[in-house]
Amino acid sequence: MKKNALLTVLLIIQGVLAFLVLTGGRELQRHAEMHRLIEFNREQLNGIHIQDNEGNVVELNRVDGVWLTADQFPVDAGQVDRLLEHLNQLQHGLAVAHSASAAKRFEVSEHQYQRRLQLLQENAPVAHLYLGSGAGARRSYVRLAGQAAIYSASIGAYDLSANISDWQDKELLQLEIDAIQSVQIGDWVVRKSSADINAAEDLSESSAALDVASIWIAQGLVAGERFKAEDFAAQLRNLATLRYTCGRSGAIEHAAVLAAEIVVDCADRSRTYRFYKLADRQEFQLKVSDREEIFELSESTVKPIIQGLTRQTLVETPGPADVEGAAMEASQPEKSD
Repeated sequence: MKKNALLTVLLIIQGVLAFLVLTGGRELQRHAEMHRLIEFNREQLNGIHIQDNEGNVVELNRVDGVWLTADQFPVDAGQVDRLLEHLNQLQHGLAVAHSASAAKRFEVSEHQYQRRLQLLQENAPVAHLYLGSGAGARRSYVRLAGQAAIYSASIGAYDLSANISDWQDKELLQLEIDAIQSVQIGDWVVRKSSADINAAEDLSESSAALDVASIWIAQGLVAGERFKAEDFAAQLRNLATLRYTCGRSGAIEHAAVLAAEIVVDCADRSRTYRFYKLADRQEFQLKVSDREEIFELSESTVKPIIQGLTRQTLVETPGPADVEGAAMEASQPEKSD
């Protein structure tokens, strides 16, 4: 009885040890066989080409150290850096398949893929891969061009957008709010008060922050009118930090109607914004005087700005009771001491 129990315990221990050795060996084998998916020198790259299965193509080119789209539009350099860093760290283990039928099934064949990526050096591909369907959480099947092996790697189609607007520098139109000196809306002008600027510079860091709105003065106000400086400062900040949806070459659409014109003078430049409303869509187009491109913007981005930056919105006029009260007060004789 005791002998049988001892044999049973020994068999259990042997089974556990065998399991640990087997799984540990597989784990070691898996780590030992991890390899970099693609090899490239990011400093020598001068092109990135991305294409999806619908024929959309993104071509990014580095010219004099600056990344541009094919039509010379500025690219978000930080986004390119993040992509190249991600690609540089990609690794793969054992191949999951090798056949042509598997390449079609996993969407990594030459004619059926989710994305095709080429990294170029001196305009020649130094890395070329096909990215296919998902292979798990934040993973996809990939295949290097010219090879049959299909791997699983930690990259998704969302990392390789084939929509050119996703790569454009959306901060291209932004201005430093502190550099703005005046804003002209039609024939109405709001200027920064140099006296209040000097007062702001004299404040110590421990003092309460000066209300930004207090440095703006509206010209041409009549008696009783009050300038809503805080509202103006808020909408001016929206204009200065404007982000567009897409930029393109060409001209404003023929049917578009001018909705607003705003001139902003800064310490080093002057820019005229002309916002056009598209007749058939809930969108706007923008032309700025210091760039050649046309910028497309959503209605939700533009409307608060063009409706908020108007004299009618920003100037509070006195009501009839206020006017009558002011007139009566002015008509009262001065009291003698």
